[in-house]
Amino acid sequence: MRIPKRLLGNILGKKIRIIKSRDPTLMGKLGVITRETKKMLEITLNNDGRRILVPKHICVFEIIFDEKTKIIIDGKILVNRFRKLKKLVKR
Repeated sequence: MRIPKRLLGNILGKKIRIIKSRDPTLMGKLGVITRETKKMLEITLNNDGRRILVPKHICVFEIIFDEKTKIIIDGKILVNRFRKLKKLVKR
């Protein structure tokens, strides 16, 4: 599956919702992306301000860019996003 071009930009500060997860405690969490590593996202939750670390590869996310633009994506594709970004930087 191809990575949407919108995801090749910066996703820090974007709203995110966890739609599916192998960890049932993560289901339905809504917040803002505050940090990203290759395999993890740090999300600041909207309801209480706590920060949680979420493994990308076990979740399906809805990333909200604005009211009209929402992307639903498997976390495994977000892990591969770093490889794609490295290739773009080398050009």
